[in-house]
Amino acid sequence: MEIELVVVADCPNEEPAADLLRQALDDIGQREMSFTTRVISEQAEAERTGFIGSPTVLVDGRDLFAEPGRQPGLTCRIYRTEGGLAGLPALGRLRQALKSAAGGSADDGRQEELAEAQRAHWQQTYSTHSGLYGQTPSAPARHAATVFRAADAKDVLELGAGHGRDALYFAREGFTVLATDFSATGLDQLRTAAHEHGVAERVTTTVHDVCDPLPLADASVDAVFAHMLLCMALSTKEIHAAVGEVRRVLRPGGVFVYTVRHTGDAHYGAGTAHGDDIFEHGGFAVHFFPRHLVDDLADGWTLDEVHAFEEGDLPRRLWRITQTLPR
Repeated sequence: MEIELVVVADCPNEEPAADLLRQALDDIGQREMSFTTRVISEQAEAERTGFIGSPTVLVDGRDLFAEPGRQPGLTCRIYRTEGGLAGLPALGRLRQALKSAAGGSADDGRQEELAEAQRAHWQQTYSTHSGLYGQTPSAPARHAATVFRAADAKDVLELGAGHGRDALYFAREGFTVLATDFSATGLDQLRTAAHEHGVAERVTTTVHDVCDPLPLADASVDAVFAHMLLCMALSTKEIHAAVGEVRRVLRPGGVFVYTVRHTGDAHYGAGTAHGDDIFEHGGFAVHFFPRHLVDDLADGWTLDEVHAFEEGDLPRRLWRITQTLPR
């Protein structure tokens, strides 16, 4: 597989694109794979090669993000990402494109299709139903705040914050909160609400896909909260990677509280099976957790509690897991 990063002279995104491409290759297990950088300097060359903007990633001469109808030219390239228009492709999309080009399995392709459908679902949901879940915090968030205070936590990372009802609650309780979600629309609503509630100085937001490494330094937060994020349409491998990232960014003694739907839920085994305990019901896919997965994810942690509870009208059956990183 021959990989080229193609740019125009003095492209401001050349170095960031090279860093992104290196990270994507490392993430998919291609640490030994190298790539070359080629500079397009003449319009005639752009037209001859079909070059539509800088930076472009080619694999065996094929543009990974080809856009039919775009005219070749010596111009900056714009990519559509969950966070809006950007000068680089999203890391997750680049990883998947590279995996596919390298002959990724059909299962990889189906998993990515599920993930893309889920992203579209939540983006549409938050756009159509502003503040969908209201501003009352979830019961797991109330529990987490108590646990975080007992651990003397100050900085809280919430994964999959949505429009932010729990992030707002943590901020009102005095924590400094970094809220992440792959829906830019949901996070826009959170920032607006944080200003309205007078806690904007304690809330920051970042568009982030849980399949990507967290944009945080090692040992940089005191506590992490994730309500029903890990039971989205993620593979077991992706779930382990996400929890590995949580462990990396937590300080010693830090606490992780998360909730997931489990295999005792009424929707487990219903609808369309996608393997890996993932079932699609009513157009939405869920990874239902068996108990051994909870135990596996707590390997090397102190597993403080696995609490069973119910939520909603079905009702959904969930576990609330609390685990602590040893000092």
